[in-house]
Amino acid sequence: MKLGDRLRQVREVSKLSQIQVKERTGINNKTLSNYENNVSSPDPYTLKVLADLYVVTTDWLICGQQPIPYKIPPALISISTEDWNLLKKLNKLSPKKRKAIEILISDDDMLDT
Repeated sequence: MKLGDRLRQVREVSKLSQIQVKERTGINNKTLSNYENNVSSPDPYTLKVLADLYVVTTDWLICGQQPIPYKIPPALISISTEDWNLLKKLNKLSPKKRKAIEILISDDDMLDT
């Protein structure tokens, strides 16, 4: 199995369309199609972006091993693009800011009153 075949396989297992991958990574769906059809190969940075999105290693994408070495939590499979973008922003915050958001979220009942 070639790199493009593994990219298509893991995208399909992740239940993502090429459009959803475009929305989450900024990679044009035509470019992604070329990768998946083994017409061209992603550069190392793009390969890492795709591996992170699909929750697999770059080694698996390049070399391949069976089975796919991960298990996507069901909640991540069906996450909306809006929520995905929010998670990406949250992951970039400093620990202090993340803690402040955790406190705000844990006090959610107080916000409803």
